[in-house]
Amino acid sequence: MTVACALALTLGMTSCGAVGLVGAVYTDHTTPAAVTSNELGTKVGQAEALSVLGIAAVGDAGIQKAAKQAGITKISHVDKKVFSVLGLFTKVTYTVYGE
Repeated sequence: MTVACALALTLGMTSCGAVGLVGAVYTDHTTPAAVTSNELGTKVGQAEALSVLGIAAVGDAGIQKAAKQAGITKISHVDKKVFSVLGLFTKVTYTVYGE
């Protein structure tokens, strides 16, 4: 039983690293999400979604929404920002760059 619990814990902790950077208490980082061959544009759009207590999640953090908000038709790249405190409050923001 102890070996099974240790194995489950190890596998669970390993999978978190594959998902992205996660701080147990505090997370605030930006990572690249997508890139195209289009040149860097002057327009920037953002879209975000929020989660509270891991119970309710709301918002539209879609790339399409962010691009439309800024009038972008040619996306050059997309960044993803994650902010979380104790996993009780989490905000994910996608920033789209392009022309």
